[in-house]
Amino acid sequence: MTETAADDDRVGLDTLASARGSTDGKPAGRAAGAARRRRVEINTVEWAIAALVGLLLLRLLWSLATNENLLPRAVVGHLLHPDVLAGVWLTLRLTVLVFALASALGLVLGRMERTANPVLSSVAAAYVWIFGGIPVLVHLLLWSNIALVFPDITFGIPGVHIDTVRLVTPVHAAIVGLALALGAYAARALSGGDRLTALGDLLVTTLQATSLVSVLAVTDLLGVVQALEERNHLIIPLLIVAAIWYLVLATAARGAIRLLATVHRKAQTPRG
Repeated sequence: MTETAADDDRVGLDTLASARGSTDGKPAGRAAGAARRRRVEINTVEWAIAALVGLLLLRLLWSLATNENLLPRAVVGHLLHPDVLAGVWLTLRLTVLVFALASALGLVLGRMERTANPVLSSVAAAYVWIFGGIPVLVHLLLWSNIALVFPDITFGIPGVHIDTVRLVTPVHAAIVGLALALGAYAARALSGGDRLTALGDLLVTTLQATSLVSVLAVTDLLGVVQALEERNHLIIPLLIVAAIWYLVLATAARGAIRLLATVHRKAQTPRG
């Protein structure tokens, strides 16, 4: 009699526990269902937005493809124009030279900022503040007109007389102005941990900044394009040519840095 009552009690407890478990599981199940519904709603909204964006892009591409004012034949015909290629070559040389100078200057300034010497750190901080706060275009204009401040360069040596106008050509002014301005940018960019990424950004920034030298009558890519515009008045097609070349060069620069970063990571990974 006692064993039967004990068995009945155990059965009752098990039934009660099962009932409680099923009751406790209902809120969790409802929460999971609500989360799934929210995800479905979010995905639906995202796909609706994606469809709208896709339609707008297709409309834009169709408008560009059927717009006679863009003159696609003129764009294709000038992509490999000898003058354009000469401008691309000068742009590449300016980019490499300015990038090297700005990187070296940035590393020196960064080291000076981290030193315990208050004079060196203050000088570096002041340089970054002043040169980094002045627009690059203003740098170029200042250096191209440096002869108005220093007509002659003597270095304090008797008999030494250098005409500043002959020494500081537009190309030289462009190199100095860009290097000094981007050196301040490099000092900030290279102070972080991932220097390869910072160098890649600096390289692309340098490439883009070289387009400003056209205001100094330098025949870089943009300067050549502007000269061609004055001859044939194909303003939009030639600007598209310049945009395509800058995009190609920037993509190649980023790809080279990305490849270098991959090789560097593999070299740093210990072999098993």
